[in-house]
Amino acid sequence: MQATNIHPSRLPRGSASPKLAAAIQPAKEVAARLKRRCGRFEIYDLLEAVYRVYLDWKSRKIAKRSARTLANEMNIVRRNGMSPIRILVEATLPSADLKQKSRWVRALEHVYSENVPPSRFYKFVRRHGGLAGCARLAVQTGRKRKRPRRDCVEGDWDD
Repeated sequence: MQATNIHPSRLPRGSASPKLAAAIQPAKEVAARLKRRCGRFEIYDLLEAVYRVYLDWKSRKIAKRSARTLANEMNIVRRNGMSPIRILVEATLPSADLKQKSRWVRALEHVYSENVPPSRFYKFVRRHGGLAGCARLAVQTGRKRKRPRRDCVEGDWDD
């Protein structure tokens, strides 16, 4: 009988590494408070905490790697091109509605693209029409994905 060798990165893990767990701990605490309260604007606190963690990761240039590690350790299914913000939202609120999570992620991507400091997060989001307004602005200012080359008229090199 031949033993199969499994790469160590493919083995199931129990919990997040201590550094990673410490990094997302503030967001998890806010998520726990969110479950106890039911205010209309309570989600802003959670998203601000997620935004703070993301900015910290970006400033240290470890956002993609940390998000990948977090997704592996928490068994979050990663899709091609999935944003680290999406992985943070999935890790903190896994039971939320998919469309709602998508709207939150697009709003956070827009806030990040405008270089908003975390201390001004709430005011910025409220000034731009809430989370839905920020998500709408993110869609208007830039596509998430580029169109395939064959659909692009001016970039046709097959002539």
